[in-house]
Amino acid sequence: MKTTELNQLVQDYQRLFHKVLRKCSIFPGQPDYEDHMQELRLLFYLKVKPYESRGLFEAECNVSYLYRFLLWSIIDKKRKRDPKENEVNDEEVLYLQQAETNYSEIEFLDEFLSIYDQLLEKDQKKVLALLENTDLSRQNRHRYRMRLRKLFKEKR
Repeated sequence: MKTTELNQLVQDYQRLFHKVLRKCSIFPGQPDYEDHMQELRLLFYLKVKPYESRGLFEAECNVSYLYRFLLWSIIDKKRKRDPKENEVNDEEVLYLQQAETNYSEIEFLDEFLSIYDQLLEKDQKKVLALLENTDLSRQNRHRYRMRLRKLFKEKR
């Protein structure tokens, strides 16, 4: 088969390739969509090349056969992915968790300080008394907490 005829045949079966990818839950916009599309084109090209003409190819390989052939080649490729690609090192996970914890803690402290600075001086003293765990009675501790909860909710 001539190269121009092969290229035209690949173009004519383009919709079949899209259908196969859609069946495999690979959609346009996904990072590996074009890679899979190129893989299908290549498989199709290799399947067609030995035939002398388009008529012989279409007589021997009907569309349902091609669909199943291409579908299972993509499914097999997805199954045989290297597990080391997705392997994550425990040290990396621990580092990321620690970094994320630090960022969330910093965000919380920034928010706390911005609200603390807006409080009246007497309310700031109440916050310090609760944080420093001074000798407060249970009743005063409860009153301070209730007052501060109300203020913090208003300031947010």
